[in-house]
Amino acid sequence: MAHTTQGHDTPDDPAAVHRPREAVSRKAVIAGAIGNFVEWYDFVLYGAAAPILARVFFPGGDPQAAIMATFATFGVAFVARPFGAFILGNLGDRAGRRNVLAGVVLAMSIGTAVIALLPGYAQIGVWAPLLLLLLRALQGFAAGGEFGGSATFIVEYAPPGKRGRYGSWQTATVGLGSATATATVLLFTSILPESELDAWGWRIPFALALPLGVIGLYMRMKLEDTPDYKHVAERREELKSRPSVPVLEALRHHWKLILLGAAVVTGGTVSTYVFHNYIPAYLNSERGVPLSVALGGNLIGLLVYSGAALMWGRLSDRTGRKPILITGAVALLALIYPIFELDNAVNLAAIAAGQALFGICAAAIMGLVPTLLSEFFPTTVRMSALSVTYTLANALFGGTAPFVVAWLVGVTDTPNIVVVYCVAALLFTLAGALAIRETARRPMPDV
Repeated sequence: MAHTTQGHDTPDDPAAVHRPREAVSRKAVIAGAIGNFVEWYDFVLYGAAAPILARVFFPGGDPQAAIMATFATFGVAFVARPFGAFILGNLGDRAGRRNVLAGVVLAMSIGTAVIALLPGYAQIGVWAPLLLLLLRALQGFAAGGEFGGSATFIVEYAPPGKRGRYGSWQTATVGLGSATATATVLLFTSILPESELDAWGWRIPFALALPLGVIGLYMRMKLEDTPDYKHVAERREELKSRPSVPVLEALRHHWKLILLGAAVVTGGTVSTYVFHNYIPAYLNSERGVPLSVALGGNLIGLLVYSGAALMWGRLSDRTGRKPILITGAVALLALIYPIFELDNAVNLAAIAAGQALFGICAAAIMGLVPTLLSEFFPTTVRMSALSVTYTLANALFGGTAPFVVAWLVGVTDTPNIVVVYCVAALLFTLAGALAIRETARRPMPDV
């Protein structure tokens, strides 16, 4: 399907999208990003609490095996994500973004909160990890529609010339949700002895996801659907080529952009999951670093990551997306080994410095992803195509990265293999960034 000239940054066109007041757009950013906050609160909470969950759900004599089992369960949620992306993304393009996103944020928060009620292995045996696995799969299905849906929602509400700035809030809330989860686990590991933490303390951070989800539901239902979606809906008769099954239309006509987008995302998502999820657990279980120190350094890195994402997003509206993407990929390729060595210095200052440096570089990639992918695809298939693109990279590479690197370290007895894995993924990002066209100053098409 060819792109038409109907875009959402063409104010002189009588058929152009009516843009809301910027105050409404700012509310849309909050409503869109809060679900992403909940999603990443959950995922990083699981990663940050991995050493505790390993003891509760996968007890045994080998801590490496327990960590691997915990991260394997973590990866199951990412395997379920593409199914959510296909179904929920398609529904968002057909029935509207808002209602789908409202259901998604509630489902994610309920799925996370129920984990807080699960008995451990000591109480119900093998049923404990099996139920945990099921809840992770259900949560992953709901999350499959979150990133693509909320990114679409935010960018479609963005004022002309500010798409990068607005879209970067999507990545910033990845960092903020992750930082909140890390800080919550850090608080409980600091004030509770291990016996009480394993018995009941770990459950409270998971239970907190429910009120967060209720707030997200309320905020999303207070807004109308996006201007771009309403514009296409009003032109239903004129746009006779509007697809009946958007996700299939996206795969049929935009598969090259989907693959390019997935390549761009791969290096950023792999390295982010390795350094934000695997490294704290690795430092604690393999290097003997107190969990409070490992999480404290990671917390600083996450806050830097959030701030850097906003900086890079705003800058990309001026310079374009490609130069920043390429710079971020090259910087990480050059610095990933020194960053890993800083983390391995096993003191708080070094870990914080390493994670902060990583956050600045990684945000140059991931801070632009929500806007870039939104600009790739037309309104009629945008949520489907964006969801499939993002979850493709996450399911195959991102979500599985903590498990894969844990396995590689165990098999090779070479911790530096983590760097090799990240470098391989970052080469995909660099190749994708070099291959794409600049999108910053192009109107976003309707069909």
